[in-house]
Amino acid sequence: MFDNLAIDSWQMGLLYLLTAGVIACLWLLAKYKVHFSIRVLVGLVLGVLIGSIFKERATVLASLGSIYVSLIMMIVVPLVFTSIIQSFITLGKTEKMKRISIKVVFWLMITTAMGAVFALAMGTLFNLGAGFDVTGIDYSPREIVPFENVIVDFFPRNIIAHMAENQMIPVIIFALFIALGINGERKRNNDKVEVFASFIESLHTIMIRITKMVLRFTPYGVFGLIANATGRNNLSTLQALGLYIIVFYLTMALFLLLVQLPLVWFKGKMNPVTFLKNVYPAQIVGFASQSSLGTMPLTIRSLHERNGVSQRIASFASPLGANVGMNACGGMFPAFVAIITANAFGLELVATDYLIIILTTMIASIGIAGVPGIASIAASVVLVALGLPLEGIGLVIGVDALIDMGRTAINITGTLVSASLTARSENELDDAIFTQENAKTHALAQ
Repeated sequence: MFDNLAIDSWQMGLLYLLTAGVIACLWLLAKYKVHFSIRVLVGLVLGVLIGSIFKERATVLASLGSIYVSLIMMIVVPLVFTSIIQSFITLGKTEKMKRISIKVVFWLMITTAMGAVFALAMGTLFNLGAGFDVTGIDYSPREIVPFENVIVDFFPRNIIAHMAENQMIPVIIFALFIALGINGERKRNNDKVEVFASFIESLHTIMIRITKMVLRFTPYGVFGLIANATGRNNLSTLQALGLYIIVFYLTMALFLLLVQLPLVWFKGKMNPVTFLKNVYPAQIVGFASQSSLGTMPLTIRSLHERNGVSQRIASFASPLGANVGMNACGGMFPAFVAIITANAFGLELVATDYLIIILTTMIASIGIAGVPGIASIAASVVLVALGLPLEGIGLVIGVDALIDMGRTAINITGTLVSASLTARSENELDDAIFTQENAKTHALAQ
């Protein structure tokens, strides 16, 4: 017993020593002004190595990632609140506000439906779920909220409470009402609202500066998050669900190559390779953090400073994309779970069932909070709509954290695509910024 304790203590000591070395390495890279994206990649690779070597012991590094995520969550609500108000009071025209909103939501929802179609096709092709052991499953999904209640909850009752609980849709709606009120009152008593408008502009500027400060910790946070995620997924678990993992990631790759990037190319008139170079820091952080909401500040900056999307569209589309649509969490995952559950329990799906899955994924994806694990709720809604056993979620929950990495990256890409397509159609995409490579004036780390 004591021998094992000594070995464990020695290994933990080595883990802490190597962690200190990684932190020092990342600090030196920042000191010598190595590009932000490269530092994020270094943190990602080193996190995978440490997690693979130390296995479950590496989960202690979750605290490093948790600190980073807490800092991100600290700025989310005030950043969203000020960004949306600032964006729409600068738009000036209510008609343009409506047009931008409709376009962003349209692209988010249509790509989510396409994600469900891809998942249904791949899940059926590989017969996922067949042969799964459904005996002895002990899993109770969270209570399903009726859809009409979801719609009601969109509208704020106590805005302070909504902010405290990070309920973004009510915050967004309240911010929109304030922006509409300012724009409407400007036509009558401009002097009375200009003071508040100036205050919002100043607060937004401060939040942008704080965001830049927090994002400097990104490489360290990515290292801790990836080391923890790699260490907590043991080999036997991965082997049992190996086909599911492979097919899911294959589906996401095909979706990126056959749907998201072609939309950027043909509809947005943007080079897809350049697009990926511009936005991949946000994708990597989303992959590591498993949180669209937590990655939102970086998503906004990637859109505006690297991809050339106007600040107002970037600031509006990013929080909306973290709560509505979500191509993988809202579209792909519920469809995969439905196929797996049906096959595992020997239940046959007919053509109308597939249509219900597609429609329900679109409905269930509305208002999803961009935080880890929320996709299970969307999957539950789909299973209930089909009359399938809710226990089907328990078949794949063991590797959900690993799957959620790729899901979040695809969700964020969907937001990036929707914002870019909207900006192009509104002539609010700066091609000079989009085509610049490693331009210091638009670097993420300043």
